[in-house]
Amino acid sequence: MVTTLARVYKSLDSADFRILLVLDSLLGKFEFVPLEVIERKCNLSPKELLRKLDKLHKLKVIKRATAPRISYKLTYLGLDCIALHLLVKKDVIAFLGNKAGMGKESEIYLAKTPSGRLVAVKFYKIGRISFQRVKRVRSYVVDESNWLIRSKIAAEREYNALKELMKYTPYVPGVWGWSKHSVVIDYIEGIELYKYRDAFDPLGILAKILSVIREAYLKLGIVHGDLSEYNIIVRVGDVEIPFIIDWPQYVYKEDLQSMFYLKRDVEYIIKFFKRRYRTTLDPEVALRYVTGRINELSLEGSSRS
Repeated sequence: MVTTLARVYKSLDSADFRILLVLDSLLGKFEFVPLEVIERKCNLSPKELLRKLDKLHKLKVIKRATAPRISYKLTYLGLDCIALHLLVKKDVIAFLGNKAGMGKESEIYLAKTPSGRLVAVKFYKIGRISFQRVKRVRSYVVDESNWLIRSKIAAEREYNALKELMKYTPYVPGVWGWSKHSVVIDYIEGIELYKYRDAFDPLGILAKILSVIREAYLKLGIVHGDLSEYNIIVRVGDVEIPFIIDWPQYVYKEDLQSMFYLKRDVEYIIKFFKRRYRTTLDPEVALRYVTGRINELSLEGSSRS
């Protein structure tokens, strides 16, 4: 089944993308871009431009305002199409599949690279529903005036964090590319930690999670800042392998609040494992480990009741 995004994307031509890219370039300057501004930048005849704008409006990749003057703005669907267009041009992806997941801040689609590798395209969709939570946990977006711009910032930050983290730990998804509000990562076939009830080595999973937090803090100087059972995926096989996802809200260790977020991340995940799997691990010992004050996390004395 062809998704709405794939169907709309395939219906667009080079002139359509020229218009969409103009609207994208003016996100920080206009809420709605006046028609005369679009005319100056698109190099299309007035008749052709109006025909194209009507098409794009019907496809819902742009919105139109008629008062106090005719003007247009980009929608998330329009930004999706731009991101896909650029990812294809960069040879990051060659095929877009079905939607694989949806959250308050993002949509995930399956895709394939030109070599046929299965990947996931994550489109950030920060908007009205998630706005209050975003203000609370993502300080880097509070001063931005446009949700599309915020979503672009989120994708870029996630790409930059994963690109560096994958050098030091196998417990984050590999990253393949980034464009606008989208980031392309390895598709992780697994189960979200909050759904995973029957772990056979919960302490092993917890140790791997804490090792990622340690590497992020010591090698990159960042703190995840919003770690929970909802952004950890477990691949189940002979060994249970956790992958920590959703990194755009990270804070730098130089931030005055970084130790608060680090301690909160560590204590929260330890409490979750204790509640779900009846494990015990001293949070203070874990905190000394992730900050590098001790070099090994000994699980001796830790237990599963």
